[in-house]
Amino acid sequence: MLKLSKRITICNHHADVRGRLGTKMLCDLFNDVANEQTVGLGVDVDTFNARGITWMLHRIRLRVFRAPSRGEEVILETWPSGTDRLFAFRDFAVVSPAGELLARSTSEWMVIDLARRRPVRLPESVSRMAAYHEGVTREMSFELDARELPEGVTGSRRFVASYDTIDFNRHVTQASYVGWVTHALPFDFLDRHVLEELEVVYEHEILPDSEVDSLYLIEERDEGVRVSHRVVDASGAITHCVARSAWAREESGC
Repeated sequence: MLKLSKRITICNHHADVRGRLGTKMLCDLFNDVANEQTVGLGVDVDTFNARGITWMLHRIRLRVFRAPSRGEEVILETWPSGTDRLFAFRDFAVVSPAGELLARSTSEWMVIDLARRRPVRLPESVSRMAAYHEGVTREMSFELDARELPEGVTGSRRFVASYDTIDFNRHVTQASYVGWVTHALPFDFLDRHVLEELEVVYEHEILPDSEVDSLYLIEERDEGVRVSHRVVDASGAITHCVARSAWAREESGC
């Protein structure tokens, strides 16, 4: 299997108020290692941009078994995990030096035409990587169906696509979507719950200076808390992404 592994230390700016790796930062770190591997394989953003195409994330699913703490050493892993028609899959993992699985993720990507902002066939350079995927079992599948999300809203928070949220393709980064989804929740909720799982489906890109509302519906269940999310434009007419998250209660909030 074609895998890249990189050892890092969780720094202060990676951690949240409780000193644990934040979800948005985890996605940023996944992007960093993915970019490093795609450069080596010649399927990176810069190479694609020169051809008038680029990568665009369609969906991601993440499970967190234990969020590493500030000062902890971890190993980030990523590998291409298959292709299916217009989609290319990439998996990630975070493990401790002792081999403890801390988090894992699977993601689904498209290649789009930069001028038309429409998906195109996967380039041959991407399809050739399929040979490395033979025998690879993706341990996570996608489950979120936007049509099954319940109606109703517990609350919302408005965000602006400011300069620091925009990537080199001049739209909001996928990790910023994750941040807006999770950070819309009240501080007290986040301080007393631990994220166990998150799945996001990206539907429409967000352009600079756009205002969006991150809506959430909290449902208390015996096994924990489930939250449904939608990020919509300021008018409510366009859905930019939908998501679902699972949280464990933690009564020892700071």
